[in-house]
Amino acid sequence: MPDAEPAPEPVLRVERLGLRAGSRRLVHDLSFELAAGERLVLVGSNGSGKSTLLAALAGLAEPQTGHVKRPARPPGVLFQDGALWPHMSVAEHLAFADAGGNRAWQSHLLDVHRLTSLRDHRPEQLSGGERLRLGLARALANRPSWVLLDEPLAHLDPESVHVVRDRLPLLLDELGAASITVLHDPDDVLLFGQRMLALEGNGHWWLGPARFAVESPPTASLAAFSDRGTLLEAKVDDDGVADFGCGLIVREQPVGQRRRAFLDAAAVHLASDADDAHDAVFVAPDRRGGSWVRVDGRLLRCAAQRGPLHAGDPVRVVVRGQVRVLDDGAPT
Repeated sequence: MPDAEPAPEPVLRVERLGLRAGSRRLVHDLSFELAAGERLVLVGSNGSGKSTLLAALAGLAEPQTGHVKRPARPPGVLFQDGALWPHMSVAEHLAFADAGGNRAWQSHLLDVHRLTSLRDHRPEQLSGGERLRLGLARALANRPSWVLLDEPLAHLDPESVHVVRDRLPLLLDELGAASITVLHDPDDVLLFGQRMLALEGNGHWWLGPARFAVESPPTASLAAFSDRGTLLEAKVDDDGVADFGCGLIVREQPVGQRRRAFLDAAAVHLASDADDAHDAVFVAPDRRGGSWVRVDGRLLRCAAQRGPLHAGDPVRVVVRGQVRVLDDGAPT
């Protein structure tokens, strides 16, 4: 049998990277590889180090420890603040960034990002959404093999969000470019990534499949990010039992510790005639078409609404599922 072909070299290799902001630890001992054409999503709370990490990956900032092996050819980069050149027009931005001088590709980017009619405008003449679309077009102008995108969907008007969300993944496919994209909305994660890197705070991080992170979040910060259920907390009693309310009990836990758990919204139902229903109060609808209800002082998210409900209306709630105790330790 012929020898198997060797696996292609990764586009990016990160080895034991450490980043700090003054005395604050942002990233500790981070290692991962980015394969050719792979999409990685980067998430984390404000101040967790996402932009600092992108700068280190691009070679624009030095890490405190570890190192980054990257291609000689620099990535396409979308900066959070745009970093546009005020003296250049839209078309001049792309012409300057495109070392190959591919006019057809430049025109294609202008068209895809709906900037053709604005080709002679300077950044000061553009709206916020138009400036961000120009930043994206410039990041792709040199047909890079990898790109770093810092919140490409943030602070956009609805029309611009629609344009970028629909067109950018297709452009990345067209280029075959690997990408690392900072996102803040869980609904966009699966459009932009097969894997997720989550900065958890104080240097901790989690790396794994994006779908698993969103649909079955393993840590408290990912549960909060996923926006698909409720985070509950309970103190473990002397028998090792954590009682999260509504009959949700987890045994064999560390005595005296506080434990956090995730309850999927799909496990909570409005059911007035069930024998095991709990008295509750409707609080508000949620943005996914479900409901927020208050049960025994706990706010729970339920996957659906029933009929026209108003804040303060009494309801009955059934919980048909289990909580999952979350890992609050360092995933590294």
